[in-house]
Amino acid sequence: MTEIIIIRHGETEWNQTGRFQGHSDVPLSETGRAQAEALGRNLALDHVDVIYASDLTRALETATPLAARFGLTVTPDPLLRELNFGAWEGQSFNDVNAENPDAMKQFYNDPERAGIPHSEPFPDFQKRVAGRVREIVAEQRGKRIVIVSHGASIRILFADILAMPIRSIWHISQFNTAVNKIRFEDDGFAVVTLMNDTSHLHGDER
Repeated sequence: MTEIIIIRHGETEWNQTGRFQGHSDVPLSETGRAQAEALGRNLALDHVDVIYASDLTRALETATPLAARFGLTVTPDPLLRELNFGAWEGQSFNDVNAENPDAMKQFYNDPERAGIPHSEPFPDFQKRVAGRVREIVAEQRGKRIVIVSHGASIRILFADILAMPIRSIWHISQFNTAVNKIRFEDDGFAVVTLMNDTSHLHGDER
């Protein structure tokens, strides 16, 4: 059995102001850094074997306190990045909605057909993230693996594991530093055992 603990990054200023981040390299806010410290200090784990993170700053900064606690080095991996939002990157949700409400509605109801200029197609995004996570499981078989990634990346992984249509991903909530756990059996069968847990932000869990 292999366990994946996949965690969303901490809060950024762009999260606070409601902007599409995607591949834009936005650091954690002061609140996000405090969340990362609380995650590293309070997450109820007795050991971790290896830690991966998206190579974007907000994910690496989130992973660092937990890695320090267990004496590990974070392995950055660009395949674990957020969706590339193309022309929407850096824009606020409100501005995009004001300029093109039909596209924004399509984005939430049927993201595969949203037609965001220069963006990464959602099926390609799913193959990238879910494919890489399954590769990591194969490479680190039998271990407990932490992955720090992004909101849409985690949702698209769940869609793959749970055989959900991509259009359903926004029905899954992912708060900043949310902890999710997936158990992979040796035959590749996966079971989600925890989703969107932020109890580490409210006190010492160990």
